Amino acid sequence: MTSSLTDGCVKVQPCYLLCYVIFQLKESFSLIGSSMENTILHNSVIIFVHRKENIAIMIMSNYFLLGEFMERLGEQKEVLRIRLALIIGALLITAFVITDLDLLSASQHSAYLQNRFLIQIPLILIVFALSFTPYFLKIKHVVFAVMMVALTFANYHVIYQNWHLLGFAFPYEGTILYAFYCVFALGLAYQLALAASVLCVSGFIVLMIEAPAYGDRVMISTAFVAASLFICAYAKYRLDKMVLQLTLSNKKLNTLSREDALTGLLNRRALMKESERIASLCERQHLSFSLFMMDLDHFKYFNDAFGHQQCDEAIVTHADIMRAVFKRKADILGRYGGEEFMVVVSGQSQEDVEQCCQQVLTKWKEAALQQPKEAPSQFLSCSIGVFFVSEMRSHSLDTLIKQADEALYKAKHAGRDTYIVSTLA
Repeated sequence: MTSSLTDGCVKVQPCYLLCYVIFQLKESFSLIGSSMENTILHNSVIIFVHRKENIAIMIMSNYFLLGEFMERLGEQKEVLRIRLALIIGALLITAFVITDLDLLSASQHSAYLQNRFLIQIPLILIVFALSFTPYFLKIKHVVFAVMMVALTFANYHVIYQNWHLLGFAFPYEGTILYAFYCVFALGLAYQLALAASVLCVSGFIVLMIEAPAYGDRVMISTAFVAASLFICAYAKYRLDKMVLQLTLSNKKLNTLSREDALTGLLNRRALMKESERIASLCERQHLSFSLFMMDLDHFKYFNDAFGHQQCDEAIVTHADIMRAVFKRKADILGRYGGEEFMVVVSGQSQEDVEQCCQQVLTKWKEAALQQPKEAPSQFLSCSIGVFFVSEMRSHSLDTLIKQADEALYKAKHAGRDTYIVSTLA
């Protein structure tokens, strides 16, 4: 299958099938949302009608959509976990019904069963049904808090009925179990867990005033319920805080392991890893591959004259210039070491590559950072060496870097503030 455009007939590559697979996977998950579906479908269609030089942009756009896809997939797993917890909750209530019926006389069975099967279990089923709505994850904590209070007050109703009608002290421990179930099994946030606990304790106090079913144990029972619910809320607070700290620490460590602290570009380790990935992708799809090596000219003069702080500012300036020129998500930008930088791009023509080089040089002229008097040039500038491969084959990254370094060396000897593009013979 080929494109009908005369602008460049392109065979369908496996990456197009990847886009289709992503689209089909999306259809399997009802909560992932329509926005990503439209974006993937739009990108997949555009791939078929663009020139070969532009294919890589669309391929990599779809590649980065995988991050969003995985995030949505994580949300789907969370919903499935909640549904499983709700089913288990309904089963546990049913199991307690069997044991509670042994405690109650036959005259109490009807009212008790109505409470459990017409109030408590339907509440759980309503929440289960809400989990299929697209906005469930946004409101889940409010829903869980309402469910916790509703289940607890339904249990209070059983205690009240049994005491006033039959003089029977129905166990109150269910109050604590409902709280622990909603807070820990369902994951109710501690703020709402605390608010729900206040309502439940207040309700228990009113219940004990209206129906002092536990006689001389009313005070200790109330204290036990209050202490248990507030300990539950506090434990959730501590747990949420530790999870948040762990998440932030992991995020920070991940950032530190990938980014150069000064420039915010990829550090050398991450740069090599991402470059290998792009090189492998270009090889599979037979796309063009370009590797830029950039080095600031006469930087030692600048460093000796102005010190480390201004040198850092100059390095950050170059990083900003790189970000201004190489704007695609598919472009890999990193600090190779010291004042040397590396960029990897895919799917661009040699003319595009030369245009990017010229933009970098132009932006350095616009920056106009003054060199000291003893420097050979008036302003700080940049030299660029590029190795361009029109159709990527089995080239090692080390070989590509070596070729780009040689082009950079030629640019330095050609007078600096220039670029040299080397191509595969």
